[in-house]
Amino acid sequence: MFKTALEKPVTEEYPFGDKVVTERFRGKLDIDPLKCTGCSVCEIVCPAEVITMVAVGKKTIGTREVEVKRPSFELYTCISCGQCVDDCKFGALTLTHNFELAVFKKESTTMNKALMNDK
Repeated sequence: MFKTALEKPVTEEYPFGDKVVTERFRGKLDIDPLKCTGCSVCEIVCPAEVITMVAVGKKTIGTREVEVKRPSFELYTCISCGQCVDDCKFGALTLTHNFELAVFKKESTTMNKALMNDK
């Protein structure tokens, strides 16, 4: 007890100073809407079921008309496991180093970034 009483505290006061995160840190999920094809793999593999495919319109391919879907993410319940990032064959999903995710309203954690850029 006496030995540790003379040592400097290990705890850093937050938010003062730069926070260093490791290279493999898993933070907030992000999407590149231009790379997303709407294949629904991310929705299927998500263990926390935070990804929902939303219809954004229709697209004509040849003589067929198909429904175009894009993902919507509920980041409030995301466990940052990275399964969707690993299984996205188009490289549209990434886990950022952003860890400051506190908000006043839970609804503001819904990410509809992919819904804005319809192809």
